[in-house]
Amino acid sequence: MPFDEPSPTAVLAVVGVLAIAGGAVAVGLLTTGGQASPPVGHNASEQYVALDGLNATVVTTVERGGETNRTVSAVAMRPGAGQVRLRTVDGSTDDGAVVVTNGSTKWTYDPETRLVSRTAAGRVSQRLRTRGERIERLFDRAVGSDGTETASDERTPGVSPLPVMPQGPGTPDAPATNRSGDQVTVSYDGTTTVSGREVHVLHVRPRDDAATTVSQTLWVDAEWFVPLKYRTEWVDDGESVTTTVEYRDMTFEPGLSQARFEYEPPETAAVVTPDLGVNAAERIRSIDGLSATLQRQYGGLNLSDGNETGETTYETVQRVRMVPGTGKQRAEVLRSPSVPGMVNNSLIVSNGSVSWLYDSAANNATRLEVDATGRQRQYRRIEQLFARLSRTRTTPDDGASIPRPGLTPVPGSGPSTPTPQLPADQFGVSLDRAAQVDGRTTYVLEIRPERDRNATANRSTLANYSQTLWIDAETFFPVKQRTEFGTGDDRFTVSVTYRNVTITDGFAEGTFTFEPPADANVTRSDLGSSESYGSPNATVENATIEVTKPTVPPSFSFTSGRTADSKYVESVTLTYRNETSRLIVSAYATNESALPGNETNGTDDGVATGERIRIGNRTGRYMQTGLARSVSWSCGEVRYSVSGRFVSKPLLVEVAESMPCP
Repeated sequence: MPFDEPSPTAVLAVVGVLAIAGGAVAVGLLTTGGQASPPVGHNASEQYVALDGLNATVVTTVERGGETNRTVSAVAMRPGAGQVRLRTVDGSTDDGAVVVTNGSTKWTYDPETRLVSRTAAGRVSQRLRTRGERIERLFDRAVGSDGTETASDERTPGVSPLPVMPQGPGTPDAPATNRSGDQVTVSYDGTTTVSGREVHVLHVRPRDDAATTVSQTLWVDAEWFVPLKYRTEWVDDGESVTTTVEYRDMTFEPGLSQARFEYEPPETAAVVTPDLGVNAAERIRSIDGLSATLQRQYGGLNLSDGNETGETTYETVQRVRMVPGTGKQRAEVLRSPSVPGMVNNSLIVSNGSVSWLYDSAANNATRLEVDATGRQRQYRRIEQLFARLSRTRTTPDDGASIPRPGLTPVPGSGPSTPTPQLPADQFGVSLDRAAQVDGRTTYVLEIRPERDRNATANRSTLANYSQTLWIDAETFFPVKQRTEFGTGDDRFTVSVTYRNVTITDGFAEGTFTFEPPADANVTRSDLGSSESYGSPNATVENATIEVTKPTVPPSFSFTSGRTADSKYVESVTLTYRNETSRLIVSAYATNESALPGNETNGTDDGVATGERIRIGNRTGRYMQTGLARSVSWSCGEVRYSVSGRFVSKPLLVEVAESMPCP
């Protein structure tokens, strides 16, 4: 269900509200003994505006295809001020859907999704305020009991079958026939009573040659000129549809206060506005400090044997402190799986440019130079996902339908920020609910593939992909993420959850620095001089070694390129990403000529580790260690590799085959 679209129950309840404020029909002239008395409805607009308030129970009944749906709601309203408060009551006084309009702002709360939509009241309140004028014009337009008809007015409203409120997916929507004086006739049928009050009866019917099939009967209060009941009938897709709205237990002018039309969302609800998430990245970067317990779970793997996958779940738990906008982080590892070939670090510390990995059991410390831009891209992606939630759609107030939100999960390029772009018809994103994650209210973004769009997708495309993001409603930080996907016959799940989240004003000095123990075995990366580039072509052209630019599948987009030159090695690294994986293409040459045992010109027979494979007309090696997979080979003095996490072996080979030896 889209975020601005209440449940069918809420919609049916809302149907009644704007009948009073928004039923559009006509009544005719009343004559007595052939002499015209003041016409009925001549002061409808004056009386309508003078009504200071109304409380009522609204019963809405929808009949279609032999099925009947009945909804009961409680409503308070001040039509002249454009103010309404409606709550469905169907047996529950606490959990019903709520619609509140104070004249300038409209709130819509759906308890099933825990989402609160906050928008400008706009045309809803405006139509409430001016409804009396429309009703008065309809009286002027009506055919009297003597059969006479007043002059046609091109501004005369026609039938307004359903209120101008958000429609649920199961709610019938009658064809709009507003301003259709040439399509319908309006007749007056005397008076009767509704809930003990005198009402005028009006009939609106299509002319014989009209395109519309909509007809409507209204029962309009004789004192205040608000419809107390109306029935609308039409044909939709060959089925007869009837909607009846009736007001009961009315109290006129009950002394409603302004506070009655203000709204405070429940603590567990998330508020959705038209500009939701517009500054999400900045909101995350503005966090001075965040501490939490970080839990990662990997499913569908068997890391004890790199050649197999299974239903095993592996878990790591860390106590983290971070400053998201800077890349600073300190993670103390509380629990991690024992996996052959993987180092079990007990402490990870980064100041944003240098990271230390420390294994206390082995007393090994590794120093790495790092790039913090990856997390910044993730935060921008969150902002862009919100930006694509179809907020430019017209509202029901405009008489147009609301499309469900749809977008590609990796946003398209902006004017100054190149970002990955998946084919536009592969994925859709929706915000359908709010949820609690360890006591924090979150927006739940669902990313799902569009089915049957890529039936002929090649072997490189990850299948059965889905992702759910739980975005903190206060900070927009992603406090939980679950990804499911497959590569070939494999199926993987990755879950990341932040628990015990605390937002702080910062951390003590020294939190993000690390000094290895004096007796530790220290390994320091020496990258020498390095440069970053914004495109694959620029990276390859500026490399100190000759490298062929790879061809990657369309779902992957370039994210970074780097060259490095140190006293030990010259290297080139190209990084690509799609929604589930990172692909790294690298080439390096040591300052010692061809390494002993390496066969040049595209072979790698001298390397003993990994599975021997063919890469086109060359020989290479395939390896899988934990979550990572790689293909490697040599061209003369230069060694190449294509690697990544959650990537398939065929994909790695495909990319490698696109890089012939220079």
